[in-house]
Amino acid sequence: MSPVARHRVLLVEDDDSLRRVLGKELGRMGFTVEIHADGAGVAGIVERFEPHTVLLDMHLPETPGLDVLSQLHALEPRLPVVVFTGQGSVQAAVQAMQRGAFDFLQKPVALDVLEQTLRRAVAHAELQQENARLRRAAAHTAARSLDVQLPSEASQRLEQQVARVAVADQSVLIRGASGTGKEIVARRVHAGSERRQQPFVVVHCGAIPRQLVESELFGHVKGAFSGADQKRPGLFEAANGGTLFLDEVGELPLEVQPALLRALQFGEIRPVGSDHVRHVDVRFVAATHRDLLQAVGTGAFREDLYYRLAVLELTVAPLRERRADIEPLAVAFLQREAARAGRELRFAPSALARLQACDWPGNVRELENAVVRLAVLADGPEVTAADVDGASFGGQAAPPGALPTLELAKLEELAIDAALQRCHGNKTRAAAALGIALKTLYNKLNARIDEGT
Repeated sequence: MSPVARHRVLLVEDDDSLRRVLGKELGRMGFTVEIHADGAGVAGIVERFEPHTVLLDMHLPETPGLDVLSQLHALEPRLPVVVFTGQGSVQAAVQAMQRGAFDFLQKPVALDVLEQTLRRAVAHAELQQENARLRRAAAHTAARSLDVQLPSEASQRLEQQVARVAVADQSVLIRGASGTGKEIVARRVHAGSERRQQPFVVVHCGAIPRQLVESELFGHVKGAFSGADQKRPGLFEAANGGTLFLDEVGELPLEVQPALLRALQFGEIRPVGSDHVRHVDVRFVAATHRDLLQAVGTGAFREDLYYRLAVLELTVAPLRERRADIEPLAVAFLQREAARAGRELRFAPSALARLQACDWPGNVRELENAVVRLAVLADGPEVTAADVDGASFGGQAAPPGALPTLELAKLEELAIDAALQRCHGNKTRAAAALGIALKTLYNKLNARIDEGT
């Protein structure tokens, strides 16, 4: 098979004999060719055929070549169009170049010159697509992991498992409560794999509006839906050659799961509104805080997709089960904030002891938020135990005798109020910080309203 067999060329030429000859020769060069005799309907063909380049005659019946060029440029600005014209139309070719044509050829054109020009046009198109892909990947790959060694037994065991899983190049499912650092684990899987030099792209499955999930993952063509004013590659293409991290994969709508399954099985994706299947080479790493097998049982998650994702599994323990990690994490977060603020910051030993006494129901994410707050509010270079005691952290273990009451119901109210205050009234975040379901929080708040408290 020719190395350019996958490249598509749209030929627009009104001369019957020349059109047949050129179509045959382009096929021999290894291109996939679509042939059209005039300028009418070319835009529609481009949307359907998705060519890598267009070979456009300047003299066409009904619709002038310059008008067709303008239509194509408006439809797909990155599509390279090579115009060709007769001896007496060089001025028109110059005008075409001024309107954005990639190059122009003069009839009769030598076949080797034609092939060379079209290959340059295809290379230009691929470079444009690669740039768009890298920009898309860069928008989703802001690294938030810290280069810190975690000493707890659970973290050491997990690190050993990550090292073995990373080189396997199979799909990985990472389990763990919200905020435990599943994305950091996913990044380490990628960093230890042979794909480490390629993109690591994060998909926050629960944060994408339901109606846009398919477009965000697989991309879309221009006009695929209202607001799709230009073609856009999806996150699968942005991750091509690298790793796609599906964070909270259990939140994916059921209707999108078959397309995801096909991408896992065959590496095939179909942009929304397109007739063409595209192939991607992606390693899948997924994460969830949900029990996906339970979701399979209730019909909320496909069983075949689950087993495709969970070829290899990793589990991240909650922070309360690896307290030895709290100090190095807190110190690393504080050093990062000190560098951002351009000031010196450190923890007093008593402050670290206070932090280690907390249960951190929000896990690493809650600890990070707490350290950020302490860094901002600290008066001097040292964060003290008083600073920690003065802040309100979910799950904080108070010193003996410091409890305002021993009445459990009242303590529960105080904990809820403190969490809501710390989360600025955001009930979803407050429920996560308290380690309870959002519905449970609402029930408790409604019960207080009913009681007039």
